[in-house]
Formats: sequence, C-alpha cells, structure tokens
Amino acid sequence: MVYILLAVACAAAVYFCMRFVLLKRAVRLAAGELREITGELEENRVVKMAVPQKELEELLAEINRNLTEIRKARIRYGKKERELLNQIENISHDLRTPLTAIIGFLDLIDRDSLDFEDRESLEVVKKKALALKKLTAQFYDLSRLTAEDYRLKLQKMDIGRILRETVIDSYQELKLKNLDVSVEIPDIPFFVRGDEEALERIFQNLLQNAGRYALSTFSVCLTADQDKVLVQLKNDTDMLDKQDAESLFERFYTGDRARKQGSTGLGLPIAKHLAEAMEGNLYVRLTAEESKNWLSLYLEIPRLKI
Repeated sequence: MVYILLAVACAAAVYFCMRFVLLKRAVRLAAGELREITGELEENRVVKMAVPQKELEELLAEINRNLTEIRKARIRYGKKERELLNQIENISHDLRTPLTAIIGFLDLIDRDSLDFEDRESLEVVKKKALALKKLTAQFYDLSRLTAEDYRLKLQKMDIGRILRETVIDSYQELKLKNLDVSVEIPDIPFFVRGDEEALERIFQNLLQNAGRYALSTFSVCLTADQDKVLVQLKNDTDMLDKQDAESLFERFYTGDRARKQGSTGLGLPIAKHLAEAMEGNLYVRLTAEESKNWLSLYLEIPRLKI
C-alpha cells in the first residue's frame, strides 16, 4: 500500500512538474507573440495559449480584447489625422493666392510718396505677409509629406556636391551672424539614392536652424563608410535640456528661445519626413564639451555601392 501511494505521489509530482514546465513555456511563447503583435498592430492577430489553462486563457482573452480596441482607436486616429491634413492642405492652397496678391500690391505702392513712418509701417506689413506666406507654404508641404501617396523622385546623386552648394549659398548669411564657420566636405563624390530638391531642402532647413541656435561656432562635416553617408551640423548652444533637443522634430515645437525668433517650428519636422522618404534618418544629440553645450544634427543616409 505504501508503495502504491508513493508511486501515485511520484506520478502526481511528475505530472504537475511537466504541467508547470509546459505552462511556463506557453506563457513565454504568449509573451513573445504579444511583443510581435505590439510591434505590428496593423495585422489582425491575437495572442494564443499553447497549453489549456482557464485563468491564463481568461487573461489572454482580455489582452486580445484590448488589442482590438487599440486597433480601432488607431484606425480612428489615422482617419482623423488624414482628414486634418487634407483640410490643412486645402486651406493652405486657398490662402497662397490671396497672400501672393497682397504682397504684389504692397510692392506696387509708391514708397517715395510716403513719409518715413508710413514706409516703416509698410515694411512691417510686408514682412508679416511674407512670414504668413512662408508659414502657409510649410503647412502645405507638411500635409503633402505626411500623406501616404507622397513619393520622391529618387535617383543616383552626389550628396557631397549638394551639401557643398547649399553651404556656399548660406555661407554669407552665417558669417553675418558672426559665427566661426568650419566646413569639411571631401572633394570625392559620395553617391546616394535620393531626390536633389529634397536634399537641398533638408540642408537649407538644417542650416537655418544652425543660424538660430548657434552662439559663436558652427561646423559642417561629411563622412562615410561602406554602408552609409553621415552629415553632421554642430554648433554651440545655450540649450540645456536634452528633452528640448529631442523635441526639435515635433511639429510647432516652441519650447525654447530660438523657436521664438521667427521660426514656425515646421522646418525640422519637414526635413525629417524628407530624410525618411529617402530611407535615411535625421536625429539630434546634445552634448557637453569644453564647458559648452553642443547641439549636433545628423543626417544618415544609405550609400550607393559604386
């Protein structure tokens, strides 16, 4: 009798041990599935339990219910976002024509017939009109860039040449801000698959950003390895918070001093969208060196094999 009870106890211990191992493995597999599903919410997948267990199955059923609600909310958000972008695009398009006409009429006014104060007022009005036209154009560009059907014309091109020409165009403006400018762009070509107009736009926006943030020093450097080309724009800054630096790519970000100096907060988000459309990446780093804070913007883009 003792042996029978011992045998039953051993069998039960083996059963529960195997059951525990199987449940542990099932939970691990379910956790892996959940990670995959979270990374690809667009796919209509659910988490399954490999081994039957009532309580855990109830938990997974609740998780799957929440995943379904998250997908529905994401679809609703995407629809609202597209509708908003379409409205922004339409409004921006409708505003550009009258703004162009207003600026044209301002140019036709005979300034010689005005006294000094009236001429000053006229210049202020024109400046505000031009700023509004720029903002409208950026709204329009951003709405088009974030649309799913937007496509760039990608082809083989020398990114070093485009960067060099854009820096030359902006060089005098940077020097007028009394910046110590340093440029390191090798003469040899570095080919990427990109859109020339988009690359010019990215570099222009990055250089304008440097003109606002730089205190005294600004540098441009292009390097490359076998797989990628890296463009770094670096300047000293009075920015102290890394969170502020990371927020530069948020639309309408105005949380720092430089953003309040005539910037719309759209230039860098537009540049980031353009970089990603060329399978590149645009990111920022805030570092402390030599008793100064340094803001570095990096454009990383795949290099074409020659």
